[in-house]
Amino acid sequence: MFNLGTKKKIVQVDGMTCHHCEMTVEKALLEVSGVKTAKANHEKKSVEIQYKDELDLDEVRKKIEEVGYKFVSAN
Repeated sequence: MFNLGTKKKIVQVDGMTCHHCEMTVEKALLEVSGVKTAKANHEKKSVEIQYKDELDLDEVRKKIEEVGYKFVSAN
């Protein structure tokens, strides 16, 4: 089901190598204000973030780097 008012951002992340890495990044991103869901994929080196209203990419970068990974880009 599509959630009205929810936006999506794809973030490229370096350093994830396994499912545990994905879970670590997802958990960290759920702490960012406005983030509803975060789904990481280590094979694609990306995280799909669904959020409501605004997304602070500086906070996203900070959370990713706090848990040991590298924020590459967002689109």
